Amino acid sequence: MGITIDCHFWNPNLYLEDSLDFKYDDIGNDITLRKPIFTTDILEKIIQSIKKSRNDYLLKTDIAHILDLIGKITDMWMNPNYKGRKIVRKVLPTVTGFSVEMLESWGFNHFFSALKKENLPLFGKLDPNNYQEYTPLSDGLVKAYGKSNIIHTNFEPEVIGHICAGNILGIAAFEMVLDKLLDAATWIKVPTEEPVFGALYARSIEEIDPELAYSTAILPFESSSKNIQDFLFSKSDIIRATGGETAKKSLTDLSNKYNIPIAGHWHKFSFIAISKEYMNEKAKDIAELASIDVSIWDQQGCFSPQEIYVEEGGDISPLEFAKILADEMENTSKALPKGLKSGKIQVLDGYHQYFKKEIIGEPVKLFPSQNHKWLVIYDGNTKNVEPSPLFRVIRVKPVKDVMDIPNLIKPLGQFLQTIGVAIPNERLIVFADAMGQVGATNIRTISTMTLQKPWEPWDGRFPLHELFELDGIRWVSINTKDIDEGIKKALKRKRDIVNYNLQRK
Repeated sequence: MGITIDCHFWNPNLYLEDSLDFKYDDIGNDITLRKPIFTTDILEKIIQSIKKSRNDYLLKTDIAHILDLIGKITDMWMNPNYKGRKIVRKVLPTVTGFSVEMLESWGFNHFFSALKKENLPLFGKLDPNNYQEYTPLSDGLVKAYGKSNIIHTNFEPEVIGHICAGNILGIAAFEMVLDKLLDAATWIKVPTEEPVFGALYARSIEEIDPELAYSTAILPFESSSKNIQDFLFSKSDIIRATGGETAKKSLTDLSNKYNIPIAGHWHKFSFIAISKEYMNEKAKDIAELASIDVSIWDQQGCFSPQEIYVEEGGDISPLEFAKILADEMENTSKALPKGLKSGKIQVLDGYHQYFKKEIIGEPVKLFPSQNHKWLVIYDGNTKNVEPSPLFRVIRVKPVKDVMDIPNLIKPLGQFLQTIGVAIPNERLIVFADAMGQVGATNIRTISTMTLQKPWEPWDGRFPLHELFELDGIRWVSINTKDIDEGIKKALKRKRDIVNYNLQRK
């Protein structure tokens, strides 16, 4: 028997469905997605409704109560038997192309921990003058770069709009939660690639507190619907958007047209850096952790590594590390397999591109999987930084010194984001500072590249702060105060995931 999933959400007491036409998308596996076809008249009623819920409910409800409600909602989703999570297991592998193991192990068991009430960011604006060096914040460190240049301030936003990219599960949920900490009504354009989870999460809020839920609207519409986007921009106090370069141009144009500030998070490049101190008996552990960073979300996130730089001078050479990594990629792929959209063509393209280099004598060595599910490439050419074909294709490159990496990466500048590191504490701060000067924004313990902590900045801005002020300061974070302790915890997490998933098979 087939299942039809509604991809929208707003206060049902508006009784709008009889006034709307709907589009039905058959995506296979007996799953149909139902999406409304909006008019600006309908959207006007929805916007007025979420504003009313904001004014009548949010402004009169204290933050402690909101946090308690969010905690209850998170507890529901952390329960594998929750009905919404069962729908996700049934539907999202077809919608997103990710495997059930990926959605369960990483999407729920780890992503959702960020939405526990004790983890949510409640600090307001930080004074950059107090963070001119790497300074403790939560369980990590941050430093402020640049000079303040405030271009937008609104400490009481009424309506915040969000335009979400579709490559990672759960962004819509995080946006809803943060807005409620600011007493703001929310509209969210869920992505075409994954229009399901946002509405499911909003309905889970409705189960706990309908009035809180009704301050949010989930709106699945096409990016080509210019009149719809224009209307929603004109009704918002600020927009947070994620997407690629095409989205950046079109949404920035809309921002300028309506003089609505936009907090944009666009295409980025991330990588891993490993120092020689870990190229010894620890190399296998580090390869285990690197395989997680490469495999999670099938390398589709901006925070997914596209290259791995390994410092020479250790007991294990970068070439030997590439072989060890290939073995760990295979182990990880058994526990966290690819889903329907495996990117087989991209993996084959990477293979043929570098096989040609290998046979003409370039310092290249391929370590492929037998079924082309992943590919490790050792590439001795370190002069150029190249994007990966993604879908678990990763290059390992040697460097004489990890401090050579900032100059190598410097041309990418504004496109830099996350660096996964295995660099000892006594060298990490100097490396992080050099990378911060170049343009990187997040330094994370290897294997945690895709695990955004709630207190960390997004692309150099704190996610709560940027919703009420855009000030030009670029913040760089290190997500641990002790790299070896971080590696120890990461290994336990990785092995727990692998053992659990392999036992289920």
